[in-house]
Amino acid sequence: MGKIDSHPRTTVTSAAVADDRVVVAWADGHQSRFHGIWLRHNCACPACGTSESAMRALRIDAIPDDIVPQTVEIDDDGGVEIVWPGDGHVSRYAAAWLRDNCYSDAERARRRWHPTCWGPEVAADPPQVDFETARNDDVARLAFLENLRDYGFALVNDVPADPEATVDIAALAGPLRVTNYGSVYDFRYTPTPLVYGDSEVGLNPHTDEPYRQAPPSITLFHFVKAAARGGESILVDTFRVGRILRAQDPEAFDLLAHQRVTFHRRLEEQDRDFRMQAPVYSLDDQGQIAGFRLLDRAVGPLHLDDTLMVPYYRALKKLLVMLFDEANQLRIPVATGQALFFNNQRVQHGRTAFDVGSDRYMRTCHVELDEFYSSLRTLSARLGTEGVNMVLPAGALV
Repeated sequence: MGKIDSHPRTTVTSAAVADDRVVVAWADGHQSRFHGIWLRHNCACPACGTSESAMRALRIDAIPDDIVPQTVEIDDDGGVEIVWPGDGHVSRYAAAWLRDNCYSDAERARRRWHPTCWGPEVAADPPQVDFETARNDDVARLAFLENLRDYGFALVNDVPADPEATVDIAALAGPLRVTNYGSVYDFRYTPTPLVYGDSEVGLNPHTDEPYRQAPPSITLFHFVKAAARGGESILVDTFRVGRILRAQDPEAFDLLAHQRVTFHRRLEEQDRDFRMQAPVYSLDDQGQIAGFRLLDRAVGPLHLDDTLMVPYYRALKKLLVMLFDEANQLRIPVATGQALFFNNQRVQHGRTAFDVGSDRYMRTCHVELDEFYSSLRTLSARLGTEGVNMVLPAGALV
């Protein structure tokens, strides 16, 4: 287990059985109370195996509900050693692991992620990083990942203005997701576009592909060649807007968070038909906003109770007015050789119209949310930060 941790937060001062719990006291004054069944289940000795590898010989249904340790003591490495009754099985738990997994109210609250909400004022100091710095410096890359986690977007400067570099830029966040558009899609103006993004018109803020079970999450826009005039990126923090709507009109927010919208997309040229019924706002187990999906152009016939139809449309219109209000929008004139990452399950994106003579060329691709979280956790673990154990939102799930 290595040397004893001298940090008060992860230094055990006592460990003993009290009633039906194992009570562990820490040098910073905190006290953890663990159920016996929880401790026995989480034994990670070679005989029991670990949940991390899913190579587990120990079966949960073989552990008595009321199991209580026979003995508990602090081991030579500063962790906790338990001998179990019956077979005399010995389990050892590192101090840092116990504290990281303590399920007291205070510790669960400490591990819970909280978004950094923003409006147009963030334009004065947006989260950003230099590409080569993030690519070659783990500390800088972790700061970039944390900004993308907390703000839902981040700029990357001085990226190669070369379409072959798109995949390398995306790798800052994780491996690519493949959709019906392939792994990378090229946005270029065409007078007969199949998608709005290939036209020159302005686009209202929206999230991409809400008609999928799991919409794309971490999205990259690689600006190989920016428009000479126009084409500013528009971003909206839907978590912030949702908080405002919830405070002003809780009934409207409740409808958007609990009633399902029908989203659909039919691609005849690809012989595909995507449909999904899902709420606009997804909430976590504590009722906090965890994800968002809304493309107003893809809202199909609503299948709601007769009494909810008009109230729902009113709520949806109220939300759209807020999302389309410039007072809630960040406008970024992204230049050639820049890249924009954003979480499509939180941040709406759009753009202003641009001059068709500018030969604008943008490449886009996606990284799954769980792959992004994996990148964040593994780098946090390598650098020894507490972010590795942060409880992160599930995104736009039903």
